[in-house]
Amino acid sequence: MSSTMVRLFIGMIALLGITGCSLKYTADDPPAPGFVYQNVDRKPITMQVVDQRDSVQYMVGISGLQRVELTLENLNDPVGWIANGLVKEFNARGVPLQLAAKESGAPADLTLTVRKYQLINHRASGFSAWESYNIFLGQVTMGSKSCSIPSFFFNSKIPVWSMDEVQKPCISDPMAVVVKDVASKINQCLFGYRVSNDDLQKLTTAALSTVKADSPTACFPLIDLGGTNNPAAMETLKTFAGHGDSFVHNCAVSAIGTLGAQNEFAFLEGRFNYFAANDRVMPLKAIGDIGSSQAQNFLRQVQAGELYREENGVRYCTDLYLSR
Repeated sequence: MSSTMVRLFIGMIALLGITGCSLKYTADDPPAPGFVYQNVDRKPITMQVVDQRDSVQYMVGISGLQRVELTLENLNDPVGWIANGLVKEFNARGVPLQLAAKESGAPADLTLTVRKYQLINHRASGFSAWESYNIFLGQVTMGSKSCSIPSFFFNSKIPVWSMDEVQKPCISDPMAVVVKDVASKINQCLFGYRVSNDDLQKLTTAALSTVKADSPTACFPLIDLGGTNNPAAMETLKTFAGHGDSFVHNCAVSAIGTLGAQNEFAFLEGRFNYFAANDRVMPLKAIGDIGSSQAQNFLRQVQAGELYREENGVRYCTDLYLSR
């Protein structure tokens, strides 16, 4: 039997089983960042996280997954999970952040209000890719500083032998990217810490090596570059934004938005126009990160177009950034 026939047979089996079943997954802890910020104030910082989500359902299935029960077995409290993930991420970057004790009467140093946090999953049929759209919207406040914190990440995978194959590319990895993206944006808003040029060079070398080796973890050195808050990382990320592997260029483009793409609108618009279908989502996310009137007008133009109506990822990302 040819490989094509085998895949068709597997797809038919998957299609038959996609209705009325349940799929259970776990959320892995995000990998530790490969850098530490320089000149960090070592005074401990307390963070209060307030749950004001417009929907408390985290794991959501749409289209072919609408009638499938999707469960993250180790995640009963999504907001608690991302709060703990942010603390670990900041600590690993050298920032002494900790969650405010609930029983303490003392006010927290900063407050993160979570307004939206969902992992939306789409699969049209047993023959198509599993697509995940990771959505976060919050507001961080510390003294007189306050910033909207949106985050979005898209990835997809066609499972061949087992539905377990979507665990890492469509669940754990994108969830980790969002934790890191949110942490980086909080740092930019409140602290402004950066990675030194020497450490940035080491990160760049690690990213080049990991991508060259075609490693399944190649995304995270690129996400690290976006989290450095060092503008010198931009040219490397722009190079990776043209990589042939969609996961690699999606991570690079996302990191461009995280790093600060105020001067990269034309580049990101070019990526948006060059990429096809759902690969356009991450340039759209990075344009949304710019937050300028030019960026917002671009999002509104996309919202009025055919791609917005056809591609779920484009629609969710556009709506998120226009509601920030």
